[in-house]
Amino acid sequence: MISPTNERSINFAVDTLNKGEIIAYPTDTLYGFGVDATNDESITKLNQLKGRTQPLSIIIANLSEIQKYAIISGKNLKKISEYLPGPFTFLIKKRKSILSDLVTYGSEFIGIRIPNHKFPLKLVERLKKPLITTSINKNGHTPLNKIEDIENNYPEIKIFEDKNQNNISSNGSTIIMLDENNIKLIRQGDGIFKL
Repeated sequence: MISPTNERSINFAVDTLNKGEIIAYPTDTLYGFGVDATNDESITKLNQLKGRTQPLSIIIANLSEIQKYAIISGKNLKKISEYLPGPFTFLIKKRKSILSDLVTYGSEFIGIRIPNHKFPLKLVERLKKPLITTSINKNGHTPLNKIEDIENNYPEIKIFEDKNQNNISSNGSTIIMLDENNIKLIRQGDGIFKL
């Protein structure tokens, strides 16, 4: 278990991800599993760990990066800028990019998060690539959000702990599908979205 707030932790997390390993890290909602979103082998390893294969979401450092991975109008970019950083995942039409094809797994949409938490934002800035974000659980099981539970269930995973993380009862991020003519609530999580 590693404190996520210092430079050494960020560097260690970057090295771990660059070696193709999985990490557990805090966000503004639940703790998440993360791997390099451009690495096929890492994503395959993560899917095996979770016991499922389906589209995954990415964390990016800021709003200006969205257009690298998604096709979005200025109007919709302005709309989501009211909610990010924050506890939201926006599903937006994907653009061809450096991301592994396993991220979207055949979907035409890409899930994008900019959590309101320093650690993942600093991490993707330093990594210079998006980070996969997915809840810490096996397919069909409740997400784990207590450090002891994560350690007990996944002793091989390096965990970056935030001692101030109190979101034990988090419902995860609110998922919104956004295309040019349509905004649709997919899952209600911690974020309150006004359609």
